[in-house]
Amino acid sequence: MEGRPPGPSEHIVIRPTGEITLKAARARRRFQGTLRANIADALRARGVACELGMSGARIVLSTDSGEAARAVLSRVFGISSYSVVEATVGCDLDAIAARGEAVFADAVRGRSFAVRARRSGHGKDEIGFTSVDVARRLGAALDRHGTVDLDAPEVAVEVEVDPTRAVMYSARMPGPGGLPLGVQGRALTLLSGGFDSAVAAWRLMKRGVVTDFALCNLGGSAYERLVLQVAKVLTELWAHGQRPRLFVVDFGPVVEELREKAREAYLQVLLKRQMYGVAERIAIEEGLEVIVTGESIGQVSSQTLKNLASIDDSVALPVIRPLVACDKREIVAEAERIGTAPLSARVREYCALTDARPVTATSAERVAKEAANLDPEVLNAAVADRRVFDLKKLNASDLRTPYLFTEEIPDDAVLVDCQPRRMFEAWHAPDAVHLDPASFADGLRSLNKEKSYVVYCAHGTQAPRFVEIMQQAGYEAYAFRGGLGAVKRACETGRGGSDPTRTAAAIHGR
Repeated sequence: MEGRPPGPSEHIVIRPTGEITLKAARARRRFQGTLRANIADALRARGVACELGMSGARIVLSTDSGEAARAVLSRVFGISSYSVVEATVGCDLDAIAARGEAVFADAVRGRSFAVRARRSGHGKDEIGFTSVDVARRLGAALDRHGTVDLDAPEVAVEVEVDPTRAVMYSARMPGPGGLPLGVQGRALTLLSGGFDSAVAAWRLMKRGVVTDFALCNLGGSAYERLVLQVAKVLTELWAHGQRPRLFVVDFGPVVEELREKAREAYLQVLLKRQMYGVAERIAIEEGLEVIVTGESIGQVSSQTLKNLASIDDSVALPVIRPLVACDKREIVAEAERIGTAPLSARVREYCALTDARPVTATSAERVAKEAANLDPEVLNAAVADRRVFDLKKLNASDLRTPYLFTEEIPDDAVLVDCQPRRMFEAWHAPDAVHLDPASFADGLRSLNKEKSYVVYCAHGTQAPRFVEIMQQAGYEAYAFRGGLGAVKRACETGRGGSDPTRTAAAIHGR
């Protein structure tokens, strides 16, 4: 039991999914225990005091924060549905009929209704009447107010009876279904932050699999921040009772080696192969059982059936693809339902390494031959240098401050001057784009999201605020640390190279 709520309680009957109730007794008890623990964790995280008990196969929740509790229950895997108890009465047929009529007469007045009753595993001899008796007696009482329709009623009054009491309710709210998170082992999901990988992770979580996440970072710190936010949303909304982690691997050295040693046509499929290699190394070290990806057949060149088959042989762990037969429209619709779509829509595509025509129907033998020139120590070093985030511990500051600033201006970055017009005209960095602070959001629309940006201002105080706007809109942007003096010195000494991972390194002091 959790701490008893301090005030008048709302009672909620929670129905586990049918899969749980059909398990053998030992497994059923384990699943029910995990579900109760996950519900308690979800409510506790939102400050909802509650008491949890069992009534047969049902979980009964008592709380003085009913609305908040109901919002949580709709996101706990393993719940089929739940109902707010509208009446409780002793185990007496006359009392059930009288109380039920008093409570539900207004609800059924002028409408069609049905009464559905069930006993909690007890026979007529113990209770004194059957569920059919309850349905007939209460139905006759309510028939004075509405019209009976057993097939498609507008109102369904439900009664659950045990030897001590009867509870009544008239609405079922759906839960997410699935299995309680944590009853089916642990996985590692390759998370890009886009629609596909987030939905793939959610589908595994719905089947009771706890998933950590791995980001093979190809796009710098602004990209890392967006992926962290996606992982954080999945964790806060759905990972109740668990502590998922995100492993961030700098993929700059891996990509550099691919460009140096691989044929252009094979870059995309080899990039995917290297990501699998990183995922397997992390999974084995962390004791995780499978690799999960968001791949869908035919969506991009590396996801043709033959290409997918050609890289499966590169890892020993099973690779699970929950979305393998889904189309993009289905995936985006599901991302909208689970809450990741607004963030995923801002994530840029960083995996396209070449404009050359890629192979779309290779074989495991040919891919292995292409990969033979690659040094496995490059992947080993990338895995060894990974950073780990405890997603439940991350707060708003953790997701903001470390990702805003840079002390370098890469050669391929666009400089953005956000000084007022008169100050911009007095001095600005060569080739800088001017966005007036009074209309910054409007001017933003003219910028290409495929480029990276370094923003500066007179004193270094406004640029971070505007970079926050840009990053949340899906731009790769950073605020140059310091004011105009620092910008002038950087321009005089020359910019800092064209490697897109350099800005990320500067931000994190690497």
